Amino acid sequence: MHWIWWVVISITSFLILLPFAKLKVNLTYFHDQDNDELNVKISTFFGLASYKVSVPVLKVDENSASIIVEEEQHSAVSDNEKTKKITPEIIIRDIRKIKDFLRHVIGFHKIVKRFLRKISIHHFSWKSRFGVGEAAATGTLVGSVWGIKGSTLGVVSHYMKLKAEPIIEVQPTFQQLTSHTEVSCMFSFRLGHAIVAALQILKHWKKRPKFVSENLYEQNGIQS
Repeated sequence: MHWIWWVVISITSFLILLPFAKLKVNLTYFHDQDNDELNVKISTFFGLASYKVSVPVLKVDENSASIIVEEEQHSAVSDNEKTKKITPEIIIRDIRKIKDFLRHVIGFHKIVKRFLRKISIHHFSWKSRFGVGEAAATGTLVGSVWGIKGSTLGVVSHYMKLKAEPIIEVQPTFQQLTSHTEVSCMFSFRLGHAIVAALQILKHWKKRPKFVSENLYEQNGIQS
């Protein structure tokens, strides 16, 4: 019977320590002309548990006006590779589902704002190189990119905790057509804060008859 007590103690200790565990997310995005690559690595318990998603290829299917995504998933349990086709219909359906979800939760933006304040950003880098082959147009584009980056950084620093000086660069190339971007970010938060946010969403969930949601999709010709 001793092993049963060890199992009970282990599970109890895990549940007690779980809210205090930090979840770290490393995100990198690379774009160069027609090449795109997105990598997301999630780890916790001092790196003992990790999950990685890589999207190395993004292709446009001209015949169906859809985006083909080749995705790789890596974890301690298994490795998977799969291909997804994202069509305009799928995007519209997902947007409608998100809007329907937001209508269900009372004060959703307040819950999100409180959770974002618990997120610490330990590294943020956004480097870009742009050019359209003409000096005046390139200058205008670079100015717009600087404005977008400045606004984005302002929002990030307002809602989250910046623990390190962000690296922001925009380099113009006046002689040739260029589109190059590198984004890397590492942030963390405690699982307990995410659990509290999830419980608050459940608490403020505004129930609505199922047929109402289904009729919204039927009226728009989209299956849920």
